[in-house]
Amino acid sequence: MSAPDRTRPRGFWPSVAVGWALMGVGVAGLLGGIDHFAGPVSWLRAGAWVVGVALAHDLVVAPLVCLAGVAVARVVPRAWRGPVAGGLVAAAAVTAVAFPGVRGWGRLPNNPSVHPLDYGTGLATALAVVAAGVVAAGLLARRR
Repeated sequence: MSAPDRTRPRGFWPSVAVGWALMGVGVAGLLGGIDHFAGPVSWLRAGAWVVGVALAHDLVVAPLVCLAGVAVARVVPRAWRGPVAGGLVAAAAVTAVAFPGVRGWGRLPNNPSVHPLDYGTGLATALAVVAAGVVAAGLLARRR
């Protein structure tokens, strides 16, 4: 008697359930954030925003991530690939979150309490912490 032929990993269906649940939460958040009494203009704006973000991801972000992955695979030594790739992902996330503050978007000249800090220095500090983590993880991986 032979072993059953498994075409999917063991955690496939639980992952599908969690994924669908998260998508449901996202759709509920989208629908809950729309002013239902504002009419179709509000719905069209929300839909255009969702489509625009999806297109920006698929046409800009995903190709850049793929190119960065190819570059890391070709340039970085094997023991350092994981830490460097993880560091690039963390640095991109930190930069994306900090970018509006660094650019000063939303700053009001008559209200100095809005964006009162030097966000460029904060971003540089966060990126230095990420770089230190990459170096520590790379040294640990190389040691193994």
